[in-house]
Amino acid sequence: MKEHIYKTHLKILGAIFIAFGVINLMAGITFLAAVNIVNIFIDEAEVIQAVSIFSRLIGGILVVSSVPGIIAGIGYIQERNWSKNLGLVMGIIYLLFIPVGTIIGIYTIWLSSQAVIKEKQPVYASDLVKQG
Repeated sequence: MKEHIYKTHLKILGAIFIAFGVINLMAGITFLAAVNIVNIFIDEAEVIQAVSIFSRLIGGILVVSSVPGIIAGIGYIQERNWSKNLGLVMGIIYLLFIPVGTIIGIYTIWLSSQAVIKEKQPVYASDLVKQG
């Protein structure tokens, strides 16, 4: 893959990470706020406890996973070296966020593998003659 195409993919992936992170952050805050809203309308203590545990668990996971994703997205756009490692870790975690996160995770892993392939390609003398 050519360098300018690879950098374009990184910027696209950065924008996707930021968008997905913001959506997850808003969803997580909504789940955490739902705990208080549901408690107003339900009188059963067992139901309140179950909804509370579920909402806090899902909301917490969404909020905690969104922040590093946003940071990785900003790093991708600014072409920071550390963002590739953080982005790969977040891409693997996003595989669990079916269906959209799975697509983002696959795209992240594919793009990371392109970087590894590019670094491992041998340089031949004929390539150097063509460039010079």
